[in-house]
Amino acid sequence: MAANIPTLALYVDYQKAYDRVWHAALLCKLERMGMPHNLLKMTGSWLKDRRAYVEYGEISSKIFNINIGLPHGSSLSPYLFIVFHSDLTNYLGAHSCHLFADDLCVLIRPPIMKNLGPMIEYLEKEGTRICNQVFTYSKKWKQPLNVSKTVVQLFHTQGLRGRINFR
Repeated sequence: MAANIPTLALYVDYQKAYDRVWHAALLCKLERMGMPHNLLKMTGSWLKDRRAYVEYGEISSKIFNINIGLPHGSSLSPYLFIVFHSDLTNYLGAHSCHLFADDLCVLIRPPIMKNLGPMIEYLEKEGTRICNQVFTYSKKWKQPLNVSKTVVQLFHTQGLRGRINFR
């Protein structure tokens, strides 16, 4: 909020973030980023042939294959999640995007104007547009958002309230 310029922060929460990472899309994105073929193959092998079963009391299910998601507890999973969403920065344009583990924060600043009112109006419109773009992007890549935990916060030094519409 340098120079008393209002800033809008969008904190996005992904629903079961690691559980929903689409393997084929992740490998495609890694290839597009120029990952060497041997590392791409190794990553694909690491994701492939994962199996699980469910226990409930004395009853166990049959073993089934897991074809989607990243392993919990692996130090590689947060990095792969960030890589999976690294193209979101380009998709959203000039705004500042920050990914850490499974958390996304988008910072939006308005063009500098004399009065606060037009800057807040800009943030309302741009914030709504960015929220809708994040929603569309997440739907395309099969990463549903947890809308109830997704928050918008307006930082400024004067007492006006903004209105952001999120689908």
